[in-house]
Amino acid sequence: MPNQNLPANVDELLQFISMNVNSDGYDKQLAPVLKQIPPQYYLQSTSDNRDPLDLLDQTIFSLPYTYFLAARCQADRPNTARLIQYILQFLTVFDANQVRLIPDKFLQVAQGLCRLATLYGNGNSVIAIKPLANAIQRYALTPNHLTNLHQMFVKECLLLKCYKQALPILQNDITEIDVQSTAISYTDHLLYHYYGAMIYIGLKNYERALYFLKLVISAPANVTSQIQIEAYKKFTLVSLLLHGKIAQLPKYTANVVFRSVKNQCQAYQDYASAFESLNVKRLRNEFNKWTDAFRKDKNLGLAKQTLDAIYRRNIQQLTQTYLTLSLADIADAVGLEGHDAPKMAESYVLRMIESREIFATISHSHQNGMVSFHDNPDRYDTSLTITQLEEQINKATTVSERVIKTDRIVGCSKEYLQKSQHILAGGAIPGGLGPGDDPDFLGGGGGYENFIDDGKYFS
Repeated sequence: MPNQNLPANVDELLQFISMNVNSDGYDKQLAPVLKQIPPQYYLQSTSDNRDPLDLLDQTIFSLPYTYFLAARCQADRPNTARLIQYILQFLTVFDANQVRLIPDKFLQVAQGLCRLATLYGNGNSVIAIKPLANAIQRYALTPNHLTNLHQMFVKECLLLKCYKQALPILQNDITEIDVQSTAISYTDHLLYHYYGAMIYIGLKNYERALYFLKLVISAPANVTSQIQIEAYKKFTLVSLLLHGKIAQLPKYTANVVFRSVKNQCQAYQDYASAFESLNVKRLRNEFNKWTDAFRKDKNLGLAKQTLDAIYRRNIQQLTQTYLTLSLADIADAVGLEGHDAPKMAESYVLRMIESREIFATISHSHQNGMVSFHDNPDRYDTSLTITQLEEQINKATTVSERVIKTDRIVGCSKEYLQKSQHILAGGAIPGGLGPGDDPDFLGGGGGYENFIDDGKYFS
């Protein structure tokens, strides 16, 4: 529709929207027209003083309805309570195929809901969390597709400490990306997994957190993102909590990222080296040395947890050497000090038994208390183990099928064929390792102040 034939007011706009609604390709024809409509039209009432949001069916006309909502969300003085109700209802019934045509406007609606909920809830937008989670599940092509709403939603959960409410989204591994239908960017991918890792850190699910951080760091890159640097800092500390050393990164991690973290994360590598030595005094000295750096990076809370973790790691080492030890001997061996050291050792042992980090029994028939270490009693032959094994096999099969499918798609793409010809002609692989580069050094052993661990989110 030429500009001169655009609707002159909201009445004509509603009439235009209703025309030929059942015609083929209606939505795709309507989208470019709605984009040309002056924003103030979406804020107006009809000539008989009715609200267009009350006149349009939210499912049939999801495309224009999104435009109206997005404009209302940007208004200076919206009717907060009423607009929230419109949005909440819309998020339960919208036509996903229509809103995928205008991902930027749909994102504005989601962001608007969070802002309005904050106003309505006196600074607490928690009422927006569950509706947004449901909307993402409806909006995404599959549970494994990344959308432009994912990182915004997870960030909101993080800031509000709604960690568990984020799990229905986070538990689905991202294996599909459709840039055209969801307008996502490379940064969306990085931030979604970075925020997701922080959610899992808050839940003390360090294994899942480490996986998410690894996805951030190993993302393809020609230039290292600051998000990747921040992710590596947390990756180091989480690795120490989970494995007692820095976990190895994938070989395909971009060489430029390896170089950047080596140059910019020296404090964390020195600290990891001290932790791996299992020398408590050395670790405390390194902690004191780098406290300001940890605080500046908003990682002080995580670093403090490693001071506790080194005692557990030392106790685990004792189980590989001794069958029986007194609590006093354990306290002395792991570096606990003070007259309460045996009691502190007992507390550590009890917690580790409860979490199945070690298998042991404590007897107080001896004056100082004796600890007997045992082998893992699990023979891995229960029905639960078999069920878990079958689940993992099914997951592996699904991933394998996706890899094969993706490999075929990439192999037929114009970009891949051009790059293959370039390599065959003697060109270098962009982002690859050069001669003398060592991809294993990371495995050998702030610009996001509002949502990096500063003690407000993790304890």
